[in-house]
Amino acid sequence: MNRESFQLKIKIAWSKEFLGLSIDQLSSNYQYSLTPYYFWPKTQAWEQLKLELDSKFWLRTDEKIRTLKVVGDIMNYWFLYRNTKTFKDLLEDFPEVDILIFNA
Repeated sequence: MNRESFQLKIKIAWSKEFLGLSIDQLSSNYQYSLTPYYFWPKTQAWEQLKLELDSKFWLRTDEKIRTLKVVGDIMNYWFLYRNTKTFKDLLEDFPEVDILIFNA
């Protein structure tokens, strides 16, 4: 399998009370779970995802950095707008993520 064919996909569990974050790896026609969901603000989700990605030696560094930047942007977005915007707004601003909605 070609290393260039790997791609990371951020999955989100959206609620006004928490934000769940997980990362999958897309390869060809398959999607594999790389991390469990980490729920923020109850856990240090960004740091936990970074540790998980750093342990995956086959992933490119630039893909890890790009993914963690988007995770940070999503966390800031949720913190600022969780009471005024919906998951639909998040999808418009972050079309590359998959969202699971709680209490929509």
